[in-house]
Amino acid sequence: MNAKKLTLPKLLTLVFVGFLVVGVIYGAIRYLILLPDGSDYDLGALSRVLWEVIPALLVLLVMYGVALTLYYNRIKTPIRTVARSIEQASKERTKTGLGGEWAPVDNAVETLNASVEQYVKEREGAIALASRRKTEEAIARDMENALCNAVIPCRELDFSGAGGTERSSSICSDYFDGFYLGRRTLCFMTADVWGSGFAAARFAARAKELFREAAHTSDTLGEAVMRLNQALLENNPDRLMLSAFFAVFLPGTGELRYVNAGAHPPVMVGKERAFLRVQPGCPLGIYEEPGLTEEYLIFKPGRALVTYTNGAVEAKNAAGEAFGYDRLFDAVKEGWDRSLGAERIVASVQEAVRAFAGSTPLPDDLAVYALYYPSGIQTELSPKTSELERLRDTILDWLKDDPRKNKIFLACEEIFTNIVNHSGATSIHLNCQVEGNSFVVRFTDDGEPFNPLQVRPEGGYYNNYAEGGMGMAIIRQIAGEIFYRTQENRNVLTIRFPVIRVN
Repeated sequence: MNAKKLTLPKLLTLVFVGFLVVGVIYGAIRYLILLPDGSDYDLGALSRVLWEVIPALLVLLVMYGVALTLYYNRIKTPIRTVARSIEQASKERTKTGLGGEWAPVDNAVETLNASVEQYVKEREGAIALASRRKTEEAIARDMENALCNAVIPCRELDFSGAGGTERSSSICSDYFDGFYLGRRTLCFMTADVWGSGFAAARFAARAKELFREAAHTSDTLGEAVMRLNQALLENNPDRLMLSAFFAVFLPGTGELRYVNAGAHPPVMVGKERAFLRVQPGCPLGIYEEPGLTEEYLIFKPGRALVTYTNGAVEAKNAAGEAFGYDRLFDAVKEGWDRSLGAERIVASVQEAVRAFAGSTPLPDDLAVYALYYPSGIQTELSPKTSELERLRDTILDWLKDDPRKNKIFLACEEIFTNIVNHSGATSIHLNCQVEGNSFVVRFTDDGEPFNPLQVRPEGGYYNNYAEGGMGMAIIRQIAGEIFYRTQENRNVLTIRFPVIRVN
């Protein structure tokens, strides 16, 4: 077996023989080239070829000899000497039990080998762990973003609900949710996961889906929350917790049912601002009996309820000052005063937090959800000019002490008349309400879709200075703000009038 090994001397010999063969072949070819035509032998040509080939072969032979000499004198012989010494030292160590003079060297080599192997294993493990964490972080970000993207704002004629989030640099996975239980029963929540990273995102996504399922199949809100807690307990390997506020709103009666599981008390605004009184409860996912209580109140029109997670009050500016509850109250109140619904209130909170924090990263996620339930009256009007008297009585009854009442009625009359005469509507819904220092009138009709705030096509039913009416130009001068949107294939035109006195 050893005879078949390709050692360095054998390799040098093979190289030398190869060059020798190449030299002979070269000489033969060279001789044939120099041989005169028609001649079989030429001494001059042979001498010339030998003078070219023999010196090269002699140089090659010398190099071959030098290489073999260096190999035996500088490599093989010293290695054999060291090997004999190590073998002798090993025998001596075994014999005496003291290790001999080579024992420290052996120990050092063994320690070095073990250290190198351990380092390689640690580096391989660190690289694999970093790659896994990077992949998990990307997946967690996608899961976190998907938590709230599919939640559709609730936009009813007499109330609305909407939510929003602001993300921190960490993956905290706070979220909100809002969905219908039946035709007009709104269920909503905000939740704060006690944890971060991939585990928190996975926990939040699972909790959201579990609660939706429980809410649709439970008799009460309290039962749905307890079922969620039990499901989280049964599969919670990371020992995470969920602080959340759950609520169900029935607009027909104004009944608001809610359960607080370790969340901040919601903010209520209207004529005054205050916290909603709630039983504290414990976060979900830890205790079999978290001490939860289902509470309820009659949520009267003219109010908004805002529930939120830690990021709303814990956001800090460059000076290290916290956003706090007072600024949160101010942001909610500003959104309420300017409000055209829950979305405006949520946007006001988000804008206030972003402006306060500036370039300072948020220490925690912010999730916020607002329920908007304005005061006012709802009236169905037939698309007939004979309904102008009812419209007039409604407007003037609200504004009989305000000096601008007649101008406001004339603006509403112009809008109503154009809807009746040009939209083809079969029903018109009138909503009047007070928001801050404004009197808000909302017309909703099922006629031809048309946005009067855009450039009007010829034949549009808001003609500027139309015969018998003032036109949109004058309406704009009377109104403070005008907004248009479509909802469920219906035109919704909202006009906000600044007023002095409202009954």
